[in-house]
Amino acid sequence: MKDLQPSNIRNIALCSPHGTGKTSLAESLLYRAKVTTRHGKVEEGTTALDFSPEEIHRKITVSLGVAPLEWRDTKVNLLDTPGYADFVGDLVAGLRVADAAAFCIKASAGIEAGSEMVWDRVEERGCPVICLVTQMEKEHAAFAKALDGATSRLGKRFVPLAFPIGEGEKFRGLVDLLSMKGYLFEKDGSAKEAPLPPEVEADAQKARGALVDAAAEADDALLEKFLGGGELSVEEVRRGVRSGFLNKSFVPALPVASYPMMGIDHVLDTFVWLLPSPVDCGPVTGVKPGTEEKVELPVQPHGHLAALIFKTSSETHAGDLSMIRVFAGTLVPGKEVWNASAQRAEKIGQLFHVSGKERKDAPNLIAGDVGAAVKLRESHTGQTLCEKNFPILLRPIPFPHHELEVAIFVKNKADEEKMGSGLHKLREEDPTLHVHVDSSLHQTLLQATGDLQVDVIVEKLQRRFGVHVELAKPRIPYRETIRRSVSKQGRHKKQTGGRGQFGDVHVRLEPLKSGSGFEFVDEIVGGSVPRNYIPAVEKGIIEAMHEGVLAGYPVVDVRAALYDGSYHTVDSSEMAFKIAGSMAFKEGAKEAGPILLEPIVEVEVRVPKDFVGSVTGDLSSKRGKILGMGEEGRYEVIRAHVPQAELYKYSTHLRSLTQGRASHRTKFSHYEEIPREFAEKVVTQAKAEKEAMASA
Repeated sequence: MKDLQPSNIRNIALCSPHGTGKTSLAESLLYRAKVTTRHGKVEEGTTALDFSPEEIHRKITVSLGVAPLEWRDTKVNLLDTPGYADFVGDLVAGLRVADAAAFCIKASAGIEAGSEMVWDRVEERGCPVICLVTQMEKEHAAFAKALDGATSRLGKRFVPLAFPIGEGEKFRGLVDLLSMKGYLFEKDGSAKEAPLPPEVEADAQKARGALVDAAAEADDALLEKFLGGGELSVEEVRRGVRSGFLNKSFVPALPVASYPMMGIDHVLDTFVWLLPSPVDCGPVTGVKPGTEEKVELPVQPHGHLAALIFKTSSETHAGDLSMIRVFAGTLVPGKEVWNASAQRAEKIGQLFHVSGKERKDAPNLIAGDVGAAVKLRESHTGQTLCEKNFPILLRPIPFPHHELEVAIFVKNKADEEKMGSGLHKLREEDPTLHVHVDSSLHQTLLQATGDLQVDVIVEKLQRRFGVHVELAKPRIPYRETIRRSVSKQGRHKKQTGGRGQFGDVHVRLEPLKSGSGFEFVDEIVGGSVPRNYIPAVEKGIIEAMHEGVLAGYPVVDVRAALYDGSYHTVDSSEMAFKIAGSMAFKEGAKEAGPILLEPIVEVEVRVPKDFVGSVTGDLSSKRGKILGMGEEGRYEVIRAHVPQAELYKYSTHLRSLTQGRASHRTKFSHYEEIPREFAEKVVTQAKAEKEAMASA
């Protein structure tokens, strides 16, 4: 667009659970606006927005897709977000940079498994929401029923802006409830005015009454006129609807059928007049880096710069691409900007407008617009770009906590470095992915939001980096400790022809309170062990604690007191006393009532009230102890202590238990003694693994 201004821009995130037809809707909008020359279809793998091999063969959206279109002198930036919970990171990223959300629900099903998760993210973002009731041409489509279900399930009033003429196979037009005019669809997505069919007139009048009520309630002047018996004009109703929409007092809704191109024009027209421009959203707010001091910037191209990187992609054919929303000022190629998050300078190279995988050169990106920059060296997803002499830190993207942990490894040791660099690249693209090398367990742990996300990561590692990886259940970081005090001598004596080795110590081992760690006490009097050898004794004990006597796990919560010993003036050495200390600990631990400890995790489950009984019963079956419950809107929040060993793939299990409507968070709590029958299994398994390694 020539002379693009922030007031001519609309940024909207398309949000819904998988299978609602969100990407199909985006394709129809792009095709109708002549951005694409082919009407892409998900089933055929020809869509502009789902273009990666992982998306094409799965027929789902995996990554956030961006595509601009122009309609009635307005630029609309569509942000097509993934619908699966596993890819929720891209959903929150898209919402963070959108000024409004289009919440899609299926006409035949209404609120489904996954709808509430998406709605919760939309509500957290706090932007205005329009509802698009999709697949109106399908069997069992029921527009009014879908909206009633959304109102009752989500606790927000859904009000139609248009009413369908016919449903399912008979869907052929709509009634614009603002003007009460009927329109019948043409094949290209346009609509021609037509008289209202008698069979819809009563329902349409009732729906218009609800719309006028909602419009009047949103504006004091209109409410006064309405209550006084005055008739609101079409323009007054429109004004009230937009006011209520922007204030989030209700959710306006439209019927649409994507592939038959029914209602597409009406959706685009509504985007233009109803959605807020970046200017309508008010000044951009942030903080001065390193402080809590609030900073505000006007949404204008000629002011100070404030921009947020919301997505990174590094597909081999395109190189590294940073998707950016400019909130204030103008981003210009070739200029140096300041990364307020990393406190580093960044040179801006080429800028692009992106439409799926297609790119077009952009002379600049103005306030309110979305685009991309290539090969930013110092800047990453979630970071703020601004001017060094006017720094501002924008609110970061609230990426969710990981819910799944798996061990990842390569069979071919030579591929370890390739796996590491591949995972680093994928982490850049998806900040919900975390990689952690646990040296004590000798495993690389992959932390993600779900099984499907992990499957996609494995595919990408193979396709893009040529690395074949395997997955395994993570090892549990068990610990060992002792239950009673014991005293033991450790004596190391060795004669090898020349100078010998001699170290002799008497050590008392005592159990400590859980969580105390290790304590070393020097009780030597009279010089029975010389001062310079005492640190070596402590070192020997600490090294021996790395491998316990039961199953080879680290020993914790022990006090070791060195109270006596002897030495040889010639043969004693630090090494000899280190070995003696280690021997005393190992022998003493065997007699001190060693026990096995397991990690206990605090689990917080957010679950709809219908499923509380199922979830608490399931947690109890996993040896969990319920700590308490509390209400949070439509949800109950259950807190429990559960052994970590019982929580492998709990996110997948919880989704199947609650129809995808619950989520959970975990954090380490403490260690507890493991019940005897479970301890015996752990010890047996540890011995078998040790024997297998020895024979390998």
